[in-house]
Amino acid sequence: MATRSTIVYGGLILCSTASIAFAFHNPAAANTPIINRHRHSSPLKQSCCSNTALHNNNNGYTIDLSENANRDINTMHEWAYNYGVQQHEGFSLTSYDGYDFFAMAGADIPSGTCVLYVPANMYLTSYGSVEEFGRIEGAEKLIKSLAGEEQFPLFYLFLKVLVEVERGQDSPWYHWLNSLPRMFNNGASLTPSCYDCLPPLASKLSMAERVKHINCKQALKSVEFISEETAKNDELIKWAYNVVATRSLDVGGEKIIIPMADMFNHGSAGHEVEISYDEEGSCVVYTNADVPAGSPLRISYGDYYLTNPSATFAKYGFIDETCPSTFCKMMDIIPSTELTNIGLSYSRMLFYKDTGEVSEEVYDVILYQILSDKNKQQKNEFYNACVNGDAATKAAYHQQYMGETMSKLKKHVDGFLKDLDELAAKAATKDLAEHPRLPLIVAHNDNARQTFLRVKEQIDPVVAQATSNAMY
Repeated sequence: MATRSTIVYGGLILCSTASIAFAFHNPAAANTPIINRHRHSSPLKQSCCSNTALHNNNNGYTIDLSENANRDINTMHEWAYNYGVQQHEGFSLTSYDGYDFFAMAGADIPSGTCVLYVPANMYLTSYGSVEEFGRIEGAEKLIKSLAGEEQFPLFYLFLKVLVEVERGQDSPWYHWLNSLPRMFNNGASLTPSCYDCLPPLASKLSMAERVKHINCKQALKSVEFISEETAKNDELIKWAYNVVATRSLDVGGEKIIIPMADMFNHGSAGHEVEISYDEEGSCVVYTNADVPAGSPLRISYGDYYLTNPSATFAKYGFIDETCPSTFCKMMDIIPSTELTNIGLSYSRMLFYKDTGEVSEEVYDVILYQILSDKNKQQKNEFYNACVNGDAATKAAYHQQYMGETMSKLKKHVDGFLKDLDELAAKAATKDLAEHPRLPLIVAHNDNARQTFLRVKEQIDPVVAQATSNAMY
């Protein structure tokens, strides 16, 4: 097994908290020879920024932000090589539609193979932005009052992207910027009317993305070196926000974007590669299984997205049909310490897509609510059984109240399916020309519908049997 060591880079301990599964490999222990990691002669440097306005060139912004603009992947690929990116011969970037490009295995790649190396000086980072521009007190004061200090890294990386767009072809990252998608489908990209066509959880999470975007936009008013043209360009501001929101990694409380490594899609049902860092903080990506030619090379975007397709939709703007489970969508439960302890969580109260099975925590939370209204002593006994692992007592309570528990679950499932029907009818009245992301919203809702229908198939016979037994 590869050893893990603490790696400090740019003031960050890169082997600590992260939003994806980071594995730290000892290259000497890898199963196959790793790619040559020589440094090229022209490393990227954080470019300097004066306190005066940064102007774009005479031709205006050199990146076409129209949603149907071509992504210049080939030039970006050449740019990455020239700045020291190394890749395995089986690593390739591909697309099925010319807009969405992703990493794929162009040949069989054994487990433990290094498929990509990106020098640390190619990263765009929130902490690098602070070092380059300094602290912007007015922006921080506003964001702190609206969202808290935890949104500072998002703002500073957003600011870095905007500045590099203003620099046009003078930006060291120009070719990477020009290779990025122009159209995004995440929560910040939706029209206000779109939120009305989403169920409560997806709407809540999508609106949260919109609010973050608005916070960043408002904070720009305190940035003196951003040109007035940029500050008033809503299309550019939203695009820059979406680039950061969908392509950055959370590491040690900071945000970083790693060009080329941002081409890995997410895999809920399993991922083929993991991002790690070498002793210099550079990105090294290894396969964690044998990958056949023609297979995608995917990472995990984090445990939060493994059981919550609505969160993936809101943050990244795609439907994760590979996700095996989803939160049960019980949004009317008032949280408490006791409920949290027995399973009230997006990641624990699950419905399973393929089988229609219901996680144990769903039943526990429902029964705890029932007992809270009926008998305080029984509520406490059931709670203690849950947290202390007293399976016998817990099972006895579930058996005693099975009819009520299943009836309450059925009421929730039937009600949510009815809500989805109403949302579908509402979406059908919208103009696609004004709301081009409606088909994706409908697909998100249909994905949830299929899971709930399978759950209904499982619980309806149980409720019918319990009702029949109660009559005799």
